[in-house]
Order: sequence, then structure tokens, then C-alpha cells
Amino acid sequence: MYLSRITVKNFRNLKDFSLTLRPGLNVLLGENNIGKTNLLDALRLTLATAFSNDTPRLTPDDITRPTTSRTIQVSLWFDLLTTAEQAEFLDLLDYQPPNITASIHFTATYNPTTERWTTRRWGGNHPNTDSGIAEDILHGIPITMLEALRNATSALQPGRQSKLAKLLKTLATKDQQTSIADIIKTANTALETNEFIKGVQTKISAQNNQAIGPTLSQGGLIRTSEPAFDRIAQNLRLVIDNNPTRDPTAAIPDEDIEELRCNGLGYNNLLYLATVMTELHAAKDATMPLLLVEEPEAHLHPQLQTKLADGLRQPTSDNRVQTIVTSHSPTIAAHVPIGDLTIIHRAANDLSATNLDTLTLTTKEQAHLRRLIDVTKATLFFARGLIIVEGITEALLLPVLARRRGTPLEDHAVSVIPLCGVEFSTIAKLFGTDHLRIPTSLVTDSDPDITDKDNWAQATPATGTKAPRVTNLETQCATNPVLRVKTASVTFEYDLANAGTTNPAIMATAWEECHDGMPQILNQTQLAQFGATQEQALHIWRAICIADRGRQKAGFAQALATLLEEKTPQGAYTVPTFTIPTYLEEAIDHALGR
Repeated sequence: MYLSRITVKNFRNLKDFSLTLRPGLNVLLGENNIGKTNLLDALRLTLATAFSNDTPRLTPDDITRPTTSRTIQVSLWFDLLTTAEQAEFLDLLDYQPPNITASIHFTATYNPTTERWTTRRWGGNHPNTDSGIAEDILHGIPITMLEALRNATSALQPGRQSKLAKLLKTLATKDQQTSIADIIKTANTALETNEFIKGVQTKISAQNNQAIGPTLSQGGLIRTSEPAFDRIAQNLRLVIDNNPTRDPTAAIPDEDIEELRCNGLGYNNLLYLATVMTELHAAKDATMPLLLVEEPEAHLHPQLQTKLADGLRQPTSDNRVQTIVTSHSPTIAAHVPIGDLTIIHRAANDLSATNLDTLTLTTKEQAHLRRLIDVTKATLFFARGLIIVEGITEALLLPVLARRRGTPLEDHAVSVIPLCGVEFSTIAKLFGTDHLRIPTSLVTDSDPDITDKDNWAQATPATGTKAPRVTNLETQCATNPVLRVKTASVTFEYDLANAGTTNPAIMATAWEECHDGMPQILNQTQLAQFGATQEQALHIWRAICIADRGRQKAGFAQALATLLEEKTPQGAYTVPTFTIPTYLEEAIDHALGR
């Protein structure tokens, strides 16, 4: 049994939202304020019991605005119920042969006259029932929420709310509880005979007698703890073992033990999460525990983030726990399997959720996409608009060109993603009406045939033609509503030089600056021998793309970006005129949603 689908209506920014989930780990990615926390709060509202102490408290501001309805609606559907689970959750069943599913529905209606909420909860196809859902049914689907700003150190400290105490009570058998209680009884007996402790007790009693007299006075005894397992568990604390690789049978020296308060926030968060997960997996009375984790990457460096992601999806013997993680971490996004990822993003004026497991990718394409998505490319899951380019040259220069034209990409949450190759076909399958609806420009070279390629000074591109991979990509994306293929007439360098009369000289200056001495194949003196802009662009293309074979592209792009970004003390560009190729302007505008 697992939670397979959630629908939320009229709750905060979730006006009409639907999400599909899978068993095990589900990682929800999305930009800030997209509604990830709101979704988790909707879950908590729906599954809350009378004993839940961390359920969100509804206010009129929780109703989506503008709206004509004052009712919040949340529905949950569960799939793959075993025969035993069908019997346990009989009141929740939806009979849809050959499949039998279960569902829970929750509504909360606000009355502005009385300023009160009326809530209802029912199971299956029984919206008119008056009986609601019994508490014991909800206890079978316990929900544990680890908030982003959790205080792990405090939660692990001794006390009634200690996570360690809850874990110990979950794991301990009756015999084990008795054994622990016997240890405390023995310790208390030893204290009774200790001369120092007896002396302190006598002094306390004498002081008490003096204050209120022997008739009203009570004696005071010093003990370690009440010899009852629940009280003992509440008083135990978790400490750090700084040498966990020692012989497990050896005694632990005091110098190897450190208090939690001396530990870093990240490591304490890991201990806290490990404690909670152990408790959930050990809770045999829960049919399907749900674990909600906000931003598990908090306070963790990238290597620990990947290990944590592995731990969250580690299969167990019964695989009962379903985990929903919300994250902003491209490290986690790049590390977990593609099928574990669900992207929440804005599509026009609505929110959309796309599970990458539902994309029509072959096994080979999934493996290819897994190799493509590294930490840099994973940032595409958090953007409102995308420009996917071939390499580092375009990635360095496009943001600069966009700022020069007054449309800074960073102000519009548009990311430029270097593909480091020309494999656009697979990544293009992420986008579309039923997939990610993020406006995306695919910027690529035409890569036409070249004559005299072995003689760089005479090499000539067959302008007006395109490589087969480009025409195939354009055909693949022709009817896609969110993708636009923007193609250079030759290559990025050629079209950049050919876009304006001042461009070639500026590019030649940048080429000189990325070399220690005067470069022989391209310099300003040499470039001046060519008259027309197109001839200068052809020479720049020959030098950078043919003679140099692109070896200095990254350094050249960095030098050119620096030149184009430089400003006078008055704020004017020191390079006042640099024309942006039309195909790049169109790519920028499409990613901006224009």
C-alpha cells in the first residue's frame, strides 16, 4: 500500500493542484514559494488525529485568493492494497475492478460570520456519511514531519518529547524494558549505601526540619531515575562517539565521548533523521508510515547530501515507509534516480507537477538522461525559463549579452544550461504539454559541411545547410509548445562576429587577451586586412573553430565576457556597441516567456 495521488483545491497557492507519487522515495523539486511546504501541510491536515500536536492551524488566509469558495479540499488515493490492508481500511475502499484502491477526503469550510471552521473527513465514495473516519484507521497511516528549520539538537535531548525516548519505546520488548529497569534499580541500591550520598540526604532533611519542623517535614532521597522504562527512556541522551571503528567489545574511554551541543548542525540533523527513520521502520503497529522531510540538505556539504539521499531511498525488509522529500538541492537532484524526481513548476498561471518517471523514455534514454544530469544541469529543475546551449562559451556569454540588452536572466529566474555536447534530443523529451512546461530555448550550431577543412585558411562552411542532427531536432520540437530550437547560421562564434560591424574587432581583442603573447592566427592587425564584416567573421570562425579546434574557447569566452561587462565610473559600458545575433535574442525572449 502506498499514497499514489494527492489533489488539493483552494489551499494557499494550491488552487487546483494534483500530484502523482510512487512507493518509496519521492523527491519534490521546485523554486522557492512554489508550494512544496503547502502540499506537505495539506497532507498533515488530512491525516491528523486528535492526538496530533503539530497539525497546521487554519486561518482565513489559508484560502486561495481570489476565489468565490470558502472551502479547502484535499483528497488522497492509495494503491496496491494487500488483502489484509483492504480489511483494515474497509471504510476507505473504492471498488474499481480489477483494481481496489482506498481514498481519504478532507474539507474545511470557513464561516466569516462566526469566524469558525467546519471540517469533514470521509473515506471512499461516501461523501454523505456522518460517521467520518475512525481514529484507529488514521493511526495506521501515521505521518512524521521533519521541518526545514528543525532543531535537531533540542529534539534529541532528554525529556518527554525526546525522539530517542520514542525510538527506545518502539524497539524494546517487555523483557528488554524489565532488564533496563533492573539496571536502574541496582544503581539506586548502590546510591543508598554510598556514604557521600547518604550525607547529602541527611543535610537536606536537617535543613527541611529546621525550616518547617519535623512534623511537617518530608525526607529527600537521591536517585538516578524512577525504575520505570518510560521514565528511564526520557532521561537517556544521545552522545557522539568520536571513534566508532574501535572493537565493539572494548570499553569506551571518556575522551572519545562528546556531547551533541559540540557537534555541527549538519551531523546532528543526520543523527536526528536516522533516529526518526529507525523508529518508523520499527513501528509494527503502523500499516503505512509517511515521512515528510523538508530540505534535508540543510547544513550538509555536497558529499553528505548524496549519502543522505542514498540513505533515504535505502530499501528495508518490508518497505512500508513512504518518504516525501522537498528540496532545492541540485546535488540531490543530480544524484537520485530520475524516476524519484517530481518537478513542481509554474506553467502559465497554474502550478504543474511532473514526475520524471512518467516520461515516455526508453530504458536507454533514461540511462542517457541520468548521465546528462549533473549538478550544473540539475539547476534546470528550479528555473522559470531555460536556455540550453552546447558548451561553456555560450553559457558564459549569453547572460552577459542578455544584461547588455536590458533583460538580465537572473532577474527572471532563467537559467543557461551548458549541455557540453550536442545531445539535445534526449533532454528535449523532458518538455511538453504533459511534461515540464517551462519555456525552453535549445541553442545550437548548424554545423554545415566544410570544404577545404584540412587547410584552415581556406576552409569554407556551406552556409544555408544544416547537419542532419539539427534538422532532426527541429522536426522533433516543431509541435512542442514550450520548446524552440534556435540555430546559428554556422556556429556561435561565426554568427556572433557577423552580427554587427564592431563585433569582429572586439572579439579579436578578447582573443589577444586570452593569450600570453600575440596570437598568430587571429589578431587585430591581421583582422584589419579583411574588409567586409562577413569576411572578418569568416576569418574568426576559421581561427577559433578550425585552426585552434576550439581549445581556447573557454578562455576566449571569459575574456570577451569581461570586456563586455566593463563599465566606466559613470556606469556606461566601455564597449558601447556590440550587436547580439537575432537567433540569440529570440532564444532569450522565448525563455523569458515573451
